[in-house]
Amino acid sequence: MAKRTKKVGSAGRFGARYGVRIRKRIGDVERVSKIWHECPKCKAAAVKRQANGIWVCRHCGAQLASSSYVLTAPVAVKREVSEAIAAAKARAEGPKEIEKTPEPAEEELKER
Repeated sequence: MAKRTKKVGSAGRFGARYGVRIRKRIGDVERVSKIWHECPKCKAAAVKRQANGIWVCRHCGAQLASSSYVLTAPVAVKREVSEAIAAAKARAEGPKEIEKTPEPAEEELKER
């Protein structure tokens, strides 16, 4: 059986109604909202939309409140992640020893 809604995906159920732009937008939103998202707590790709703004992780059982169509990590989690990345970079670089280079004026004084 041939695929009937190649261009708009699940929004093909609207047929020729409502216009091309709206059908494509609905298809994009539905495609994004129905995929598995990454859990901000356990980092597993196991979060699905349960209802409008309610997301549930099948891996760790966490229930999250987020936007309607796309799971967005809470600001606190984003802040923790950015702080952890900055701390890891600082540890990787290690303590920097600052070598004092003599200024040209000091060198001239020493020569005299």
